[in-house]
Amino acid sequence: MDSIGETKARLLRGAVQDNIATVRGVRIVHPKPQARRRSGVWIFSALSAIALVYLTVPAQFVPSRASVQSTTPVSAAAINVDLTPEATVPLSHPRPIDRSAIPLSIKTIVIDPGHGGEPGATAESGLTEKEITLDVALRLRRLLGESPFEVLLTRETDRRLSLDQRVAFANEHKADLFLSIHVNSMEPHTIRALETYYVGPTDDPVTLKLASRENKESDYSLADYKKILEKIYVDARRDESRVFARTIQSRLFQSLKIPNPDLENRGVRTAPFVVLIGTQMPAILVEIACLSNENEVQLLTKPDYRENIALSLAQGIRQYAHRFTVADRKG
Repeated sequence: MDSIGETKARLLRGAVQDNIATVRGVRIVHPKPQARRRSGVWIFSALSAIALVYLTVPAQFVPSRASVQSTTPVSAAAINVDLTPEATVPLSHPRPIDRSAIPLSIKTIVIDPGHGGEPGATAESGLTEKEITLDVALRLRRLLGESPFEVLLTRETDRRLSLDQRVAFANEHKADLFLSIHVNSMEPHTIRALETYYVGPTDDPVTLKLASRENKESDYSLADYKKILEKIYVDARRDESRVFARTIQSRLFQSLKIPNPDLENRGVRTAPFVVLIGTQMPAILVEIACLSNENEVQLLTKPDYRENIALSLAQGIRQYAHRFTVADRKG
């Protein structure tokens, strides 16, 4: 005996075939004229019967769409990938990983005394940037000697290092922090500015001029342009570099403001310095003074003032590193 589904299908096929033939104008031959009249009645009756069957047969006997899908193989083209659940992941700006997930610590710090060989900025009295930065860097290493850090200097004597060599030194030693020390020269000469930089874009003419001066020995070519832009705009180190810069700037200004009352706190800024672009760890560049200001030059000639600068830098490094220690304890 035919199943209900087979009966419905047979009736439906018969009705559809007659209707198609009628629409196309195909004459259906019947033995008697009365049969033609009865054909219309039969078609109507068949369609009515089909509708009645669908309305009266219980739902469990009617194949559902879900049951057909469960037994019929689905082609890859039929899958709607838009319905697939997906966690939200930021693509253009990576979100830093919570430190509680992967405990981190500060182990190696690279201190970069700016310039060397060539003098850098030079005061009217003849005091040079290269000798001030090296003196402060050596003092800083000594002050951090009792800390649980390995402190390395890119240079320990008056020797020339390219920007790429400084970057390579920090990366090869897998430094956790990079601090580049510089002394500025600005117009007008009355300015006594203290400022700290981390990597990023800038449209400030003074900062652009400073970056151009510091980057003049860069070995980057036009082929590296895309890589440079990625480092400046989407490098995940920027958040930590910013925190590091704010910590150092705050410590320096708090300590130096007392012996240097006219010191201007120019705060934390972004700039595309090559030594900040190429390094693979949180990295900052600090301008500790202005050799263009003769009063500040007088302060820089005093060992106590340079010791104060180094001590402030050491305190800032310890304060920044302490954040990681506290996070590890909480974890």
